[in-house]
Amino acid sequence: MRAIILLIGSLLLLATGCAPTTVKPSGPVFFPPAPIPPRIQFLFGIGNSRDVEGEAAQVSLFSMNAVQTDDLKTFSKPYGITANGSKIYVADTIAGRVAAINLQLKTFVWLKGDFGPGKLGKPINLSTDQAGNLYVADTERKKVLAYDAEGNFLKTYGSGYDMKPVDVAADARRLYILDMSRHKILVFNKANGELIEGLGQDSDNPLEKLYLATNMALTKQGLFYVANAGTGSIIKLDRDGHVLGSFGKMGDGFGQFGRPKGVAIDSKKRAYVVDASHQNVQIFNHQDRLLMFFGDPGLPRGSLNIPAGIDVTDQDLDFYQQFAAPGFKLEQVMLVVNQVGRYKINVYGLGKQQEIDYEAYYKKSMEKIRKENPEQLKKKK
Repeated sequence: MRAIILLIGSLLLLATGCAPTTVKPSGPVFFPPAPIPPRIQFLFGIGNSRDVEGEAAQVSLFSMNAVQTDDLKTFSKPYGITANGSKIYVADTIAGRVAAINLQLKTFVWLKGDFGPGKLGKPINLSTDQAGNLYVADTERKKVLAYDAEGNFLKTYGSGYDMKPVDVAADARRLYILDMSRHKILVFNKANGELIEGLGQDSDNPLEKLYLATNMALTKQGLFYVANAGTGSIIKLDRDGHVLGSFGKMGDGFGQFGRPKGVAIDSKKRAYVVDASHQNVQIFNHQDRLLMFFGDPGLPRGSLNIPAGIDVTDQDLDFYQQFAAPGFKLEQVMLVVNQVGRYKINVYGLGKQQEIDYEAYYKKSMEKIRKENPEQLKKKK
C-alpha cells in the first residue's frame, strides 16, 4: 500500500502540472511540493570540512596526526559515496582522495592508508562490507584497493587483469568488481584475491547485456542493480549472473533516463537511480514502477547539480531526525553526490508528516483525477 501511495503522489504531480516551486531559503524544502503531502525533505548539504567540523576540529583516528586543525578540506570532483553506520566515505576523482566523514563526531579527514601501496590514483566508487572494511574502485590504478575500518591499507584486488573498475560491492566471501572494459561484473574470492568468474553477458536479449555499465548496487538478497549507460536502463541480475529483468530506457519521460549513474536499494526494496542528465533521483518500487522523483533544478536549496553517486540508509535515523521539519518522521536517509556547486553532498530524508492522513488524501485525490482527467491515468498504465 505504501508503494501505491507514492505512485499516486507522482500521478498527482503530473495531473496538477506541478513542478518544484520556489521555497523561501529559511523554510524546509519538500518533494513533491505543496499542496501534495511531503514525502522527501532536503535536510542539509556538505560542501567542505567546515560544514561538518565547524571552525576548528579535532582530527580523528583516520588522520595521520591527531592534532587540532583549522585546515579547510574541500572536494574537487567527487563521484561515489557509501555510508556505514555513522561513517560516510566519499571518493573524489580529481583530487585522488577518499574523504572519511563522521557527522556525529563532527570529523572530516582524508583516508589514513592513502600512501605507499595504498596510494589512490583516481578513486571513483566505493563500498564497505559487514566488518567495516572499505573497498575503493580506482580507474587509474586499474585495481580495487581494500582498507580496514580504521582506514589502514590491507590489499589490492585485480592486479594483472588490465581492467577498468568503476564500481565495487562485497559480501561475506566474494568481492564484485564492475569492469567497464569487459562489460562484466568480475567475481573475486575475498580471501585469496583469485578471479572466480565474470557476470553480465549471458542474456539472449542484447538490451539486457551489460554495456558501458557505470554503477551498481548489491542488495542483501544478492541481487545486482546495474546502471547500463549503453542502453539507458537498469539491469537486474542474481549472483549467478542470470538476468532477472530491466527497467527504464533512454529518454526524457518519467521512468526514463538520460545518463543513469548511481544506484541504491533501501531496506524496503525501493530502487533509487541518479540521472546526471535530468539532474534528479527517480525512485522505483520492487516491481520496477516509478514512484516519484526529487532534486530537480530550480530550488534555492535541495537541487542536484550534475549528480553522480548515491547511498541510502535507515541507520542513525535519530541523528538525522534533528534536521527534519517538526512532525516529519524519517524512514530513510539518502546521500547524493553533486559533482559541481556549493554542496557536494546533499542529504535528504524520506518520511511522512505525522498529522497528515496520506491514504485518505491520495484516495480523495485519485477520485478527483478519475473524474477530471481520466486520460492521465491511462497514460501511466
